[in-house]
Amino acid sequence: MLNSQTEEIKSKVDIVDLISEYVVLKPAGTNWRARCPFHNEKTPSFMVSRDKQIWHCFGCGEGGDIFEFVQKMEGVEFPEALHILADKAGVKLRRTDPKQISQKTRMLDVLKMAAEYFHLSLLKTTEGKIARDYLEKRKIEPETIEEFKLGYAPSSWENLFNFLIKKGFKQDEIIAAGLALKSERGQVHDRFRLRLMFPINDHHGNVVGFTGRILDETKQDQGGKYVNTPQTMAYNKSLVIYGLDKAKIEIKNKNLAVIVEGNMDVIASHQAGVNNVVASSGTALTIEQLNLLKRYTNNVALSFDSDLAGQSAAERGIDTALALGFNIKVIQLPAEINGVKIKDPDDCIKADIKVWQKAIDESISIMDFYFNKTLAKFDLKKPQDRKEITNRLIKQIAKLPDRVESDYWLTNLAQRLDVPDNILRETFMAFSDSKKRSRHEAAVEKITGDSREDMLARQLLAIALKFPQNLDYVIKHLEPEMIPQDELKQIYKEIVLYYNNDKEFHREEFEKILAEKEKKSLDTITTLLLLADKDFFDYDGERIEKELLDIIAFMKKNYINKKIKQVQMLIFQAEKEKNQQQIQELSREFSALTEKLNNA
Repeated sequence: MLNSQTEEIKSKVDIVDLISEYVVLKPAGTNWRARCPFHNEKTPSFMVSRDKQIWHCFGCGEGGDIFEFVQKMEGVEFPEALHILADKAGVKLRRTDPKQISQKTRMLDVLKMAAEYFHLSLLKTTEGKIARDYLEKRKIEPETIEEFKLGYAPSSWENLFNFLIKKGFKQDEIIAAGLALKSERGQVHDRFRLRLMFPINDHHGNVVGFTGRILDETKQDQGGKYVNTPQTMAYNKSLVIYGLDKAKIEIKNKNLAVIVEGNMDVIASHQAGVNNVVASSGTALTIEQLNLLKRYTNNVALSFDSDLAGQSAAERGIDTALALGFNIKVIQLPAEINGVKIKDPDDCIKADIKVWQKAIDESISIMDFYFNKTLAKFDLKKPQDRKEITNRLIKQIAKLPDRVESDYWLTNLAQRLDVPDNILRETFMAFSDSKKRSRHEAAVEKITGDSREDMLARQLLAIALKFPQNLDYVIKHLEPEMIPQDELKQIYKEIVLYYNNDKEFHREEFEKILAEKEKKSLDTITTLLLLADKDFFDYDGERIEKELLDIIAFMKKNYINKKIKQVQMLIFQAEKEKNQQQIQELSREFSALTEKLNNA
């Protein structure tokens, strides 16, 4: 039954459409290509086949179908990928083997039920009036409360726990989801009490955790102003961005993500119609969060309550974003609007939504922000201050990954300081040379282990399969033994056998014949065809022929060189054994190979 459902989902979710939600795909022949989302690369090596409904990266070697893509992209196991894709396909999953229902899937179910409980407590209960009054005071409308499923955790110690037990969840499941705590005496009680509840969703809209805010700040012993779900199998704060599930489409449309600090800032902005807004929840942006955002845009605008330059956590997030190639801007809010003090986007929106939109539109680059803040803090007339300005701003310029951009800001700084460019560049180069490679860059880098001869052998077979009009030349000039990898060698032998039958090559027929012999080789051929579109989709006949000549020449010479080294080793061994007859035979073979190499 499960297999039939996966096939149904595959038939309804096109792989190109799916992957386009995460990365920008561009046509490459009959296929599509992009920069790989799983490792850092400058040249696109990630290929997608609509015909075969598969993907493959020639940089890191990963590949598969829609399920394997979602598993790797989302960091989930098959059951979660199944649910994600079933939702996309509009397929209602029938009851499956209990072994297929993972712990995480079960946890998402209990969290969803808890969110419904809190939401109804806000809307329907007498005790929930304190939360309703608070939201009314904050000018949050009923439609917004519904959209964000805001809730209320009542004062009872175990109402939620008992509710979930009645719904069929086990005690351990409720505790594992971060919804309840167990005392030393073994008593279980609700984690959240007397709080306004903000469900935290992942970017698919699944509830993965909660933030609870106290409503009566005069009461003692309530814990912190905010209480969050602890890290669980479903909730990892480094992987979640508040509001992204509701903002991602608008972020993609506007090619900009506005990042604020608080949940209420997000809610107020969405209510006002500015929907490309998400929250960092007061923590430094992590590499995982930024990679998630990168699926939708390379542009972010930051709006933080306090001075960015004084926040080491914020700076760490900015440094990571720069290393990942983001364009970063800073939103500057006015100190007041019509006499009302403005401390955050929520205040700004309530005072005048047009000012919030204007502040986003007029956001300044992160380097302009650093320059303005630093130059305002120090006196250019004082030598010690000039030295401090130089040190601080060169440190920021060195973080820019683009040399053209860093060159622009060095010139800008030289003009501000009124010093010759070359002096500043010497200082900059000294700093850059001593600066260690960013650990964030190291984290996103991955190196392929393919040798040059393996890579060229793959390219040769890719050309032969994609452009079979060249097969006659290839077969006449390349022996199967010259191909280094056993699997590729076997595929080439099968191509030669098939072609020599009637001097024509029909790929679909060839694939059917090969499928009967070796399915793995058929998968390799599919990958080779993707490689052909990656590397040669825009080549004309003349360029293809030249590429073939170069590859075959290299492979011939490489093969002969290997043979020469083998013969040299055998001659050395024969000399040790004083076997004159063998030495003479090997010497003749060595001469023949050397001549062959010279003529290759």
